[in-house]
Amino acid sequence: FYVQGVGWLYLVIVLDWYSKKVVGYKLDTRSRSKEWLEALNMAVLEQCPHGSRQHQLCLVSDNGSQPTSVAFMKACDSLGLKQINTSYSNPKGNAETERFMRTFKEEVFWPFEYESYDQAINAVKEFIRFYNEKYVNSALGYLSPVEFEKKEKMKNAA
Repeated sequence: FYVQGVGWLYLVIVLDWYSKKVVGYKLDTRSRSKEWLEALNMAVLEQCPHGSRQHQLCLVSDNGSQPTSVAFMKACDSLGLKQINTSYSNPKGNAETERFMRTFKEEVFWPFEYESYDQAINAVKEFIRFYNEKYVNSALGYLSPVEFEKKEKMKNAA
């Protein structure tokens, strides 16, 4: 998306579809496999600090050049992630991620102008923290992703 005063910026997110939590992201002036790998690594370190292989994780993405690149696919394989690509012309295939991106643009980028890349990155960090901790989702019983995760942990511990 284009940010007035900054130029083109690309946001890559890794979204936990179960809790709707943004577990990894990267905002940059480019969108290459490198940036996608940085978001993926952030997600794995956040969610699986002791390793990802035992979790049987699936990564759903579109068919863009970044998630289908050899480097990205090798990284998924080495992390033990099953990679699922949505079919072409299937807007519902990646619906959870697309819905987050729409909300993000409506809340962060469309209503505001940013004077610098640093100002934009701070807005991204603040929104993702707000989204994870406070943004209620009807699919989660009107809980935020963090509240939903806490509720699920308590339910599973019982």
